[in-house]
Amino acid sequence: MSNNPDVESRHFENWKLDGDLRDAYVELLGAQCAIDRVKSRYSPETVAVNGGPFLLRRAISAALAICHYFSAVEKYLPKNDAAPQDYPPPTK
Repeated sequence: MSNNPDVESRHFENWKLDGDLRDAYVELLGAQCAIDRVKSRYSPETVAVNGGPFLLRRAISAALAICHYFSAVEKYLPKNDAAPQDYPPPTK
């Protein structure tokens, strides 16, 4: 450990950020599983025609917000940075 408080503060902030990202990742996996269940039972047309419009628009809005945020983050990642092996790739 460094005796420099600024360095220690940055390490602590990075540690907190990693924890927050892990928590978000677990929650996103849960959401992905829920959507996979919906996809396996219903076609997109069935969902659009028979799903509640208010709930669908809220779900779409949430998904788009997540996509926009992570697309912005992705722009800052080094191009040669491979996905770590301890996290499974997203399903399609």
